[in-house]
Amino acid sequence: MDDQVRKAEELMEERLRNKKPNGHPPADAPAPAADPKVEELTRDLQRMTADFQNYRKRNEAERVDFVKYAKADLILKLLNVLDGYDRALETIPAELATQPWVEGMRLVERKLRSTLEAEGLTTVDSVGKPFDPYLHEAVAHVESDQPENTVIAEFQKAYRLHDRIIRPALVTVAKSKNE
Repeated sequence: MDDQVRKAEELMEERLRNKKPNGHPPADAPAPAADPKVEELTRDLQRMTADFQNYRKRNEAERVDFVKYAKADLILKLLNVLDGYDRALETIPAELATQPWVEGMRLVERKLRSTLEAEGLTTVDSVGKPFDPYLHEAVAHVESDQPENTVIAEFQKAYRLHDRIIRPALVTVAKSKNE
């Protein structure tokens, strides 16, 4: 019997909270249910509905992110090929630069780079910028006239896929000269 009295008191308090000052319930308030069990089940159903909607939104966002970054592993592997092309093209002597096979290598490199850019890949410039541990990996600290913690040399470029860094740059960072 005490349990029924307690539920009745809770129901009465809830009705008093939902009433307007003039004694009438608010216009947007649902019609009072006759049974407290019905009200409890209605609240549970509303809560479950809201939880499910949140789950669907979260699931959709995760799916979009997965599709957006699913190709990151493949692109990382292709970046090694692109780095190899860059190194090879830098070592070609000037007298061979006009040879057809050299032009073919440059064409393949440009095509690979444009394909990766179409997938959302961009390079991150590092030289002359302040050192950022999220963008750079310091391989050396060298005394320099440059301001302290400034990137002065880049050994490997940093790349960003959409808005996420997928490979940090390998850089040399300036440090102040010891007097």
